[in-house]
Amino acid sequence: MDIPRGSGQKVLIVDDDQNHVQLLKKRLEANGYQTITASDGVEGLNLAIHQRPDLVITDVLLPRMNGFKLVENLKSNPETNSIPVIMMSAVYVTDEDMARGFELGAETYVSKADLALRKPLQEEMLLEAAAQLMQREKTEGVFIPPRVLIVDDDPEATRLITKRLQPEGYQLDIAHTGEEGLEKALSTTVDLVLLDIKLPGMDGLDVLTRIKSRHPEVGVIMMTAYGSEKIAVGALKRGADDYLIKPLDEGEPASTVRLNLEKLRRRREVENAAVKLRQTASPDMEEKERLIQELRQSSIALMDQYNRLLSAEEQNRAYAERLEQMVDERTEDLRRRSQELAAMHSVLTAATRSLDLPEVMMITLGELDQLMGGRAAAAFVVDRNTGRLRLVAQHDLPEEFLRQVSKTPGGDGVFARVLTSGVGENLPDMDEEPSLRGLGGVGAAVVFAMRSPGETVGLILEICDVPRDIDESGWKLLDAIGEELGVVVENARLYENLRQAYLSTIRSLAEAVDAKDSYTRGHSDKVSVYAVAIAREMGLDEKVVSAIRDAGYLHDIGKIGTPDAVLLKRGYLDEQEMHQMQMHPADSCKIVTKAQLPPEITQTIRHHHERFDGTGYPDGLKGEAIPLGSRILAVADAYDAMTSDRPYRDGLSADGAIGEITRCIASQFDPQIVEAFLKIREGVEARLLQEASVTIATEAPMSATELDQKD
Repeated sequence: MDIPRGSGQKVLIVDDDQNHVQLLKKRLEANGYQTITASDGVEGLNLAIHQRPDLVITDVLLPRMNGFKLVENLKSNPETNSIPVIMMSAVYVTDEDMARGFELGAETYVSKADLALRKPLQEEMLLEAAAQLMQREKTEGVFIPPRVLIVDDDPEATRLITKRLQPEGYQLDIAHTGEEGLEKALSTTVDLVLLDIKLPGMDGLDVLTRIKSRHPEVGVIMMTAYGSEKIAVGALKRGADDYLIKPLDEGEPASTVRLNLEKLRRRREVENAAVKLRQTASPDMEEKERLIQELRQSSIALMDQYNRLLSAEEQNRAYAERLEQMVDERTEDLRRRSQELAAMHSVLTAATRSLDLPEVMMITLGELDQLMGGRAAAAFVVDRNTGRLRLVAQHDLPEEFLRQVSKTPGGDGVFARVLTSGVGENLPDMDEEPSLRGLGGVGAAVVFAMRSPGETVGLILEICDVPRDIDESGWKLLDAIGEELGVVVENARLYENLRQAYLSTIRSLAEAVDAKDSYTRGHSDKVSVYAVAIAREMGLDEKVVSAIRDAGYLHDIGKIGTPDAVLLKRGYLDEQEMHQMQMHPADSCKIVTKAQLPPEITQTIRHHHERFDGTGYPDGLKGEAIPLGSRILAVADAYDAMTSDRPYRDGLSADGAIGEITRCIASQFDPQIVEAFLKIREGVEARLLQEASVTIATEAPMSATELDQKD
C-alpha cells in the first residue's frame, strides 16, 4: 500500500552523535517532516512533553538517561504515551536489548550502522516505518476495546468477574459450559479467555488445548480453586498464559487481565515488526529471515520470562495474602470458640456451685451479654400452677414490659412460639415483633428455650443494639446453655420442694414444742410477727425481712431436745438445768442447717440469745458482731416472754415489759432496735388481738380452761 510521507509532522530525534543527527534531519526534512533534536535522554523527554512531536526516534545509548529509560518514561506519561517511538541500535546492541525496547513500548527499530553507511534499504525502511506509525495515529481515533470471554459454570463467580471488569471498558461475553466456551472462542474474535478448570461436560484443560491449537494468539487465563495450584501449573505447560486462584483477591481479575492484554499487545507488535522486515527483504533473504526469527524468538522468550516473573510475584503475593486471611479467620474463629467455651464454663460452674436460681441466671445473662454484645436480658421460668412466665432475673428491661410478659399464660408472640416448639428465634428487627414492641427503640432480639427432658421450663431473652448473625455452631451453644439451665431449673424446683417439705416438718416440730407448754403456745408465731414489723420499720430489704420471719418461726426448734422436766419446771432452774436450756439456740441452728436453709436464717437463730454487751450465749458475741436479725429477735422474744404467763410467775404488763426492755438498753438490747420496737408495738398488738378474736369467733365453743390456754 502506498502510504503518504510527511506533510509537516514533527519528528523528535534524540541522539548524542551530531553527525548521525544531521543525516537523519536531512533525510526526514527532504520527505516533508519537521525535525527537533535533543542530545540526551532528559532533554529528549522534556521536548517530548512540551513540544508533543508526532514521532520520536531515539538512540539506545544516551547520556544522562538511556533510550530504554526514555521510552519507559514516555509510555508511562499520559501526555506522551500515544507518541510512537522508533529505536536505533548500534551493531553491538543485542537482540535481547531490542526485545526489552519492544517490551517497554517502542514500536520498531532500525540499525544505526546501516543508516550511517547510507544503505538505501535502511533509509527507506525508516521512512516507511515513520509514515506508517504516524498514519496509524491518525486512523486509531476509533478505539476497539479488547474482547474478553468468561467461561465459568458458577453464576455468582461470573457475576463478580463481570462486575469487576466492566469498569475497564472491555467487551465481555459469558459461557457456562466448556462446549459453549469453545464454540464462542473459535467462532468470534476474542482477545482473552478467562477459563475455569472445572466445568460441566468438557473441562477447562480440554477447552484450553483446542483453543491454542486453532488460535495460539488468543490469551487464556485459567481459574482454579484454592489448593489446586498443581493443576494450574499443568495448564501453563499446555499453553495457558496465566492462572488465578479462587476465591479471587480484591483487585482481581482486573489486574491479571490488564497484564496479559498488554503482554499480548507487545507480542503482536513484535510479530508486526518481523512482518515489516520481511516485506522489505534484501536479496540475501534467507539471512534476513533467520535474523528476523531469532529476534522474534528472543523477544518473545524474554517477554514471556519477564511476564512469568511478574505473574509469579503476583501469585506469591496473592498466596501470601490468602494465607494471612486464613490465619486471621482461624484466629477469629479460635477467639470466638474460646469465648463460647468460657461462657459455657461459667454457666456450668454457676450451675454446679449454687442452687440459687436467680444467682445462676444472672451469671448466665452476664456471659450472654459479653458473647452476643447484648445491652439487656431476662430469664423467665414457667410456673407449673398458672402456666405464666415468672421472671427470675433481668437487667435493664422496663418493669411494664416484664409485667406484660408474665401476664398471659403461655406467653404471647415469640415467647409462645419458642415455648411451644422449643426452637430459638433470632429477630433482626424486634420492632416487627408485636410481643417486643413494649421495649421501644430499635434493636435485635434473640429468644431461646431452657429445656429439661420432655418439656420447655423457661426462656432466655437477649436484646442487642445490632442484629446478630448466629450460625449453626452458635445455635448449638445456645441450645447447650438452654439445656444446662433447664437442668438447673428442675434441680431448683426439686430442692425447693424438699426444702419446703423439710421446713414444714420443722415448723410442725416447732408447733409441737410450743404445744408442750400451754403457757408458750403461739410464742414462735408472735415473735415472728413482732420481728417482721421491727425489720420493716427499720427499712430492711424484703429478702432480709423474709429470712427474719422464718427465723422467728423456728428460733426455739432446738427445745425439742430439751427434757420436759426442764422445759415444764414450775420454778427457777438450777445451774445444770440452765445449762441444758441454754443449749437450745445451738441445737436449733443444727436442725435448720440440715435443711440447707441459708446463713441469714441459721445464724439469726443461733445468736438470738446473745447480749449487746457480750455476756450472752452460745458464743458471747458483742454489739454489731451479733447478726442484725438476731438482735431483732432478741427484743421480740424477750417482750413476748415477759408479757406471757409462766408456771412460776405471772406475765408482766405491757408497760412493765417496756420498762424492763428500756432498762436493759445497751447491756442486753441494741438501742436502735428498741427504738423501732417501741414505734410498732401498739399496732402489732392490736392486730394480734383482732386476729385472735376472729379465730375464737369461728371456732367451736371452748371451756374456760381452754380459753385461758388459748390466750
